[in-house]
Amino acid sequence: MSNTISTPAHLPGSLLAVLALGHGMAFADRSLPAVVAALLKTSMGFSDTQLGLLDGPAFVALYVVGLLVSWRLAHSRHRLRLAAGCIALWVVGMLVFAVGTHIGALLAGRALMGLGQAAYVPLALGLVVECAVPAQRGRAIAVFTAAAVIGRGLALLAGGAFLALLERWSPSTTPTHWRLLFLVMAGPNLALMLLLLLTRTAVPVVPALPAQGPGRLAGAFRQQPTLMAAYLCAAAASVLIVQGLGAWAPSVLHREQGLSPGAAALTFGLALLVASPLGHLLAGALVDRRGHRLTPMAITASALLLILPVLWMLPRAPSAATACALLALASLAGGTGAVAALAGFPLMLAKPARDVGLRVFLAFVTVAGAGLGPLMGGIVSDGLGMGGNGLSLALFKVCATAALVGMLTAMVASRGWRRAATGVAA
Repeated sequence: MSNTISTPAHLPGSLLAVLALGHGMAFADRSLPAVVAALLKTSMGFSDTQLGLLDGPAFVALYVVGLLVSWRLAHSRHRLRLAAGCIALWVVGMLVFAVGTHIGALLAGRALMGLGQAAYVPLALGLVVECAVPAQRGRAIAVFTAAAVIGRGLALLAGGAFLALLERWSPSTTPTHWRLLFLVMAGPNLALMLLLLLTRTAVPVVPALPAQGPGRLAGAFRQQPTLMAAYLCAAAASVLIVQGLGAWAPSVLHREQGLSPGAAALTFGLALLVASPLGHLLAGALVDRRGHRLTPMAITASALLLILPVLWMLPRAPSAATACALLALASLAGGTGAVAALAGFPLMLAKPARDVGLRVFLAFVTVAGAGLGPLMGGIVSDGLGMGGNGLSLALFKVCATAALVGMLTAMVASRGWRRAATGVAA
């Protein structure tokens, strides 16, 4: 790999593709518990609350640690090699999860995955933000984030197809097929690590780490605490909805619509592959082409508003196809809101504060959104009981509450964002 320290005049497509591929693999791997939730429930005897704990809080347990530790590496000339090391760490976590025989081992495996991905994502996203031409930054970020939802969709699609094949070939061992799926999915990461190590695209290097970054970020929070708090709350609400739906959608199709675990994951994966990238790319285009009155927070508020009637219809869905379409549409809207918030956040910050600002943003929305979304869905589902449409009703209660809170805080943040972004640009 080249150690060139010149900064590209624009973000090379090859570099964006490699970084986005890594982001896609990260989300494919972190989405696997949703694919195998029914099998985990059968083979390990887990409740919905325990499944939610594995999907959300266990993953984010070390996420903040990874974000903070990797900040010192954010301007290294060896960022691509460091990213490969991050992938190696989350592969170890996948292997621990695959061979675990009790919930403690599975929790440890998920925590290791979270630690590795927490270090990878800001390294890669920082390069995208740093190298992209300002007029195209929103779309570059949208490509990077769209890879994540494509990865989640492919995990559901490929994982569902793999489980369906195993169920046909070896029906007597169906409850343990989830272990083999985790082992198989670890393989492509090894190829991705090699690709990162062999990438020769020059990456920008800053001679000295901008030590004033945390101070500048703290100053922005002190000067505009209401704006910053409202902005982060709206973003976290969008992520909570996306993560909650992603964690429980296959289970809804399995329990309430009668699909097998493999067919449920495969069906939702197909829908997600179409819907979610559209939402991300739509958000990127709207942020880049926004007019004077259309702020990123206005986009987020509009997207969250759409989610309310969609999820209200979910417990009343007459067929698996209808339920899947509603889940996919809600995921599209949630993704649009989340990406608009992500793309707009650096525009409020002075350049020295952007890297650490993105890390704080990612830490907050991951802990509050990805950590609580799957868990709250499981807790409310257990409270409502297993019968009927309890799970989809639980998702409606959790996601509708998040959408309402997110809409209100997005509207509060919208006007302040315009003033802050104008001040930074000036």
